[in-house]
Amino acid sequence: MVGAPESAEVSAAVREWLAGQDYGAVTDDAPPERLSGGADFWVYGLRFAGPGLPPRWSAPLVARVPAVAARYEMLRQDSAVQCWAAARGYPAPEVLAVLAPGELPLPVQVMARVPGVPIIAAARGGEFLELLFRLGSLHAELHRLGSPPADACPGTVPDRWLRLTRRLADHGGGEQLAASLRAVEVVQDRLQVADPVLCHGDFHPGNVLVAPGGRALHVIDWTNPGVGDRHGDIARTLLWFEIAAVAAPRRTGRMLMRVLRRRLQRAYLNGYRRVLPVDGERVRLWRPVSLLAIWSAAEASQRGLLGGEPRLPASLIGWAARELRRVTPGTG
Repeated sequence: MVGAPESAEVSAAVREWLAGQDYGAVTDDAPPERLSGGADFWVYGLRFAGPGLPPRWSAPLVARVPAVAARYEMLRQDSAVQCWAAARGYPAPEVLAVLAPGELPLPVQVMARVPGVPIIAAARGGEFLELLFRLGSLHAELHRLGSPPADACPGTVPDRWLRLTRRLADHGGGEQLAASLRAVEVVQDRLQVADPVLCHGDFHPGNVLVAPGGRALHVIDWTNPGVGDRHGDIARTLLWFEIAAVAAPRRTGRMLMRVLRRRLQRAYLNGYRRVLPVDGERVRLWRPVSLLAIWSAAEASQRGLLGGEPRLPASLIGWAARELRRVTPGTG
């Protein structure tokens, strides 16, 4: 793992790659900037100029840099999924390239920069509920795409979503985590479906951008996709509203989210049901998987195993463990 590269380093790495594509001289058309840093990715804004650049490379771009070099192959696979969805008209940013580690010791994913801010920051009150309704419909539209072909398949769920859990269980993650994983594996056959679809894996108001004016939505952060039961994807989204209450930095924020959680979840589900039906029993069946995934992510974040900066609070670990004891008796 390495620290966050400077914006100029990321821009230089992309310009060096472009130089090898016969586009001629390429310069920065605007100063590169770091936009954000997450638990396992840093995000940069880039803008290039050059007489030989295609229009899509001259437009505003985003570069996503994982904190671990070994994520290159996974990043390529996730980009293939994102491109597959975008090619079918789904509102995902176009991925232009995935650069292997080189002079910059980390891979770089370069994509079009879409306008807007996350739904979570866009509106409040009734307008927020309307956006959550649209969020649900947009999620269902993703599931209506079906399953990508083998060359773009990111792996199946729940295996993809439990990969980190298994890694932690094999390296001293604690008996309760291991016991919860075993309990889920016992019923794993029940999680399979005859009609698997593409699942985003992290579909929530922080990963959907709303453009100025509120008209267009774009889905970002395609770093945890899988193919499987769409109800597993729904369960992960519903869990986000609970996580927001537990992880809110201020007590007033936590209390507000607890009060509003069911109302917000209902708005999302109403939007989803406008497009596809929801089997509540199957959503409940997937809850232990979702809890294991967030527990593992919080644990790994606190241990520094994801690289980057710890973003998930330690409070999520205890909360997820308690919830798992409640929904999987005998794991305490």
